[in-house]
Amino acid sequence: MDDFVVQGPLGPIECVVEKNRSDNKNVLVMAHGFRGSREGGGRAPLVAKQCAACCSVIRFNFTGTRILSLQVAELQAVISQVRRLVPGCRIFLMGRSLGGAASIVTAGLDKEIAKLVLWAAPNDLRFTFRYVMGEADYARLDQGETLHFTDERGECVLTPDFLTDFDKYDLSAILQGWDERPVLLLHCEGDTTVLVQQAKRNAEILGKAGELHLFPNGDHSFTDYSEKAGAIIADWLAR
Repeated sequence: MDDFVVQGPLGPIECVVEKNRSDNKNVLVMAHGFRGSREGGGRAPLVAKQCAACCSVIRFNFTGTRILSLQVAELQAVISQVRRLVPGCRIFLMGRSLGGAASIVTAGLDKEIAKLVLWAAPNDLRFTFRYVMGEADYARLDQGETLHFTDERGECVLTPDFLTDFDKYDLSAILQGWDERPVLLLHCEGDTTVLVQQAKRNAEILGKAGELHLFPNGDHSFTDYSEKAGAIIADWLAR
């Protein structure tokens, strides 16, 4: 399978493929986090290469949207195209941060997703963004004001439906209704964006279906642990 473009709900989505170095038909689709990209600061391509020992790996950028429902729709479009390109493949999902929430929702709806990897993924979306944004900005957004801000990644606009859309999805309820499909959870204990308690809560809900790996200290981006985390993921997917 080569790089491809799929038509999503908001326009074309360019997908980069790390080719499978094994002879199976497994495909891992990676979903990046809020304000992230398919490059993940250079770490995502390296993790993709590690995982390509046992599966093809697809990386893509969400199309400028922060609304979870639209991210789910774009992720579903990519998965549908993968199934057309590789009939009979086993599909795995890996979601980083907010992409982990999109992956939980998508895998909850699509029972044919064989495995799920949650990388610094939240359990409670409103709690996460209230914590990260601070009470004042969160209250402004929650009361219907559009927020404009600029950071190291450039300009960003958040509209009130960014929050109200979260209310459509109870991540805990989705995981409580989970079947026996395996879920790998990875989280750094020093994460100050999505607190480690959220990963522990997800693992607790999943019970035997979940396998939790915690990394001492560390940050939300796994700056010091990406290679180790990639090795754990590649080994787990190959089992």
